[in-house]
Amino acid sequence: MTKNRTLLVDKTDFEAVKFVEQERETLADGFIRVKTGSWALTANNVTYMVTGDRIGYWHYFAPQAYGIGQDHEGRMPVWGYGEVIESTCADIIVGQEIYGFFPITQTLDMKPVKRNTTGFQDGAAHRVPLHSLYNSYSFTDKDSSFSMHKDLQPILRPLFTTSFLIDDALADSAFYGADQVLILSASSKTALGTAFCLKERGGVTVTGLTSKSNKAFVEGTGFYHNVHAYDRLADLDNRVKTVIVDMSGNGQLLNDLTAHFGENLNYICRVGLSHWDAPSTRMPQAGETIGDTQKTAPKSEFFFAPDRAKKRIADWGGAALASLWAGGLVRRSTNR
Repeated sequence: MTKNRTLLVDKTDFEAVKFVEQERETLADGFIRVKTGSWALTANNVTYMVTGDRIGYWHYFAPQAYGIGQDHEGRMPVWGYGEVIESTCADIIVGQEIYGFFPITQTLDMKPVKRNTTGFQDGAAHRVPLHSLYNSYSFTDKDSSFSMHKDLQPILRPLFTTSFLIDDALADSAFYGADQVLILSASSKTALGTAFCLKERGGVTVTGLTSKSNKAFVEGTGFYHNVHAYDRLADLDNRVKTVIVDMSGNGQLLNDLTAHFGENLNYICRVGLSHWDAPSTRMPQAGETIGDTQKTAPKSEFFFAPDRAKKRIADWGGAALASLWAGGLVRRSTNR
């Protein structure tokens, strides 16, 4: 192959996509060329695009840094596998498989730095200032967890890791004094993983909020104590001290729930944007009055999983999250 084909997305209109091709240049010293393998598409990838400029996801594979595309175009990141097809690094051999963050492209040239026996980071100049978690790549033959459900890992590994970290962060804050965790967009994979972790931990009631059509499916997982539909918000007991974990990004829904629970809503953890196309609605800031009620809004924060992961890696060591991921996957498979 003499040309590389890659997918570009219009950052102002996610439905406007196109493939472009560019000539492959001779591989530079200190680089490897990776053929991208299987990768996953989930609602998480939509969150990457919606928050692409605010959090920086558009910057990891910015087309302009690779000599392609216009300023309004970006490359949506995905989690998946790659195979080294060329290498000028003596310790990384052709045929070696890696797992990590990729653009949707046929090949990607990478500059391995901070190399060790289990992986490396991509030291491309434009990526160095970005969060190290998304710059890190694992050699799959050096991580025993890749021997389990390998085809599912690009889908579940990043999402379940986020689920574990949400559970960990809420428990570390004593659930902000709440007795219930209410998870919005309860059928999403990250929501299901979070509910699984919370229910297994115990100590709080885990309630899911989902569409009427998904209610039976969500109940059938057994991960939630209670499941309600969006059109029955009034059925939620507003006397219970509650924390919301929001996977939806639906501002109007959050406003309605804030008004419903009032002073019994202790905290909102904003995670995903599965309802990214819902009308934009401003959320009141902590302490602000909600609409024409006398109730005030609680603290609300966007949960950035890499920062929580960085803290726990510092606390526990780098191998901890991988072992926890593997343990969660085994328990989930056993409990099916």
